[in-house]
Amino acid sequence: MPRCFQKYAFILGLLILAGALGACGGGGGEPEATAEPTGAPSPTVEPTASPDDLARAVVQILPVDASGAPVWWGSGTIIAPEGLILTNAHVVDDRAGEYEALQVAVTSRTDRPPAPAYVAEIAAVDYVLDLAVIRIVSDLDGASVTAELPSVPLGDSNAVEIGDNVRILGFPGIGGETITFTEGTISGFTSQRDVADRAWIKTDATISGGNSGGLAANAAGELVGVPTIVGSSEDLDELVDCRYVVDTNRDGLIDENDNCVPVGGFINGLRPVELAAPLVEAAEAGTTYVSAFPEPELDSPDAFDPAEVIFSGLFFADGVTEEDEPTQVLPFLYSSVGEACAFWDFEGMADGAAWEALWFIDGELDEEGSIIGDTWVGGESGSWWVCIMNETGLPDGLYELVMSVEGEFQASDAIFVGGDHPLVEVAIENSSPDVICYAFLSPSDAENWGQDDLADEEVVDPGDATTVFVPAGVYDVLLVACDEETLMEEFGLDLTTGTTLTLR
Repeated sequence: MPRCFQKYAFILGLLILAGALGACGGGGGEPEATAEPTGAPSPTVEPTASPDDLARAVVQILPVDASGAPVWWGSGTIIAPEGLILTNAHVVDDRAGEYEALQVAVTSRTDRPPAPAYVAEIAAVDYVLDLAVIRIVSDLDGASVTAELPSVPLGDSNAVEIGDNVRILGFPGIGGETITFTEGTISGFTSQRDVADRAWIKTDATISGGNSGGLAANAAGELVGVPTIVGSSEDLDELVDCRYVVDTNRDGLIDENDNCVPVGGFINGLRPVELAAPLVEAAEAGTTYVSAFPEPELDSPDAFDPAEVIFSGLFFADGVTEEDEPTQVLPFLYSSVGEACAFWDFEGMADGAAWEALWFIDGELDEEGSIIGDTWVGGESGSWWVCIMNETGLPDGLYELVMSVEGEFQASDAIFVGGDHPLVEVAIENSSPDVICYAFLSPSDAENWGQDDLADEEVVDPGDATTVFVPAGVYDVLLVACDEETLMEEFGLDLTTGTTLTLR
């Protein structure tokens, strides 16, 4: 049975909050434990640094070609008066030799575009964390720089709590050439396999692409996070991508003929400054930075075929243990649970491959909880997991996970969180002359058919029957023959009590 069997069409409107945020995910190693809530939001603190003060320390970073023309741009924050700047790794990525030099433009007046003033070099970079520290080495004429530059002190990103205010400054990709100030609150945190309990700080502030690498400051005017865009188009001027993850034309394939799910375009994820501390220390000491997260490389991209990838055995749990195991394997989750975690087996993967795990809640893409445009680091085969989390409790609803590799759909399934969904028994009787090879019982509010509900290699021969158990609810049912011919397709069946499905 092709793994791309999907249910029905849906079209999501263009989202204005970008994702690209990694949710927690992992496997095959020693996971980081999920952070426990630490209490109520911090009390309101009056700002001790004005946006104008902070703006002087926020710079525009311009990788330029041999003619001096910018190839792209991003933002950064001066964190030391002698000219150390914290930014994103992708803003200064020189691995492909696409630029000749790094220019740094500074703001003298907030109502005017920044002016190129300095040349910088990379002092420390971590492409997995997407963080970098660059060092100003001269002015544009090559003369050494001795002036004391305005800077922002590093704060404690571990002290940030939900509800705290955050101020964002940077140079947007849309809406003008001058520095832009936005403000919001901390809306949550996301853990990430092998990185940290607080791998991401989420905010409700709307932050456009050019702000990537810029400043996220707390009320005290301290740098606590770096706005980081992940999963966007490679062209920073085209920040919105679409993912083909649903077979909207019902042809059994997921391709450009289907409607796509738009993601990206804005940022709402901050890399905590705590993760940048080792880079800053190396840059200050003038030593070589060695990442704790070796950059994965796709050694033979031509040999890697995502069509050969297999994701199987997907199931859900309410958390992950320190041994990388599910806390409890559950067919449904109770109200106020803090995490919904999916576990699965995989084979045919390759480190360096692009992959995504998209969470839909009641049919709406949740970019904050999804893994978008991430790089696979789990090896060729094994087991893995991802979680969507909320420290104050996940809202009730139907949670659907859709996974893809290199843009190709791999697997999906759904689980109820909250509500009244006790397990009910569903008998499948085969009174037809055909063999039932696949049975899909999918909640009607799910967009995809999900996984085969028959046991591995189980079939229902003519005259035989089998029993499956599903959480009570309204379901769509698809029975398929071994040659992938549809034998039964029914929608909106009430399976709140035990029932029998008979194929005639």
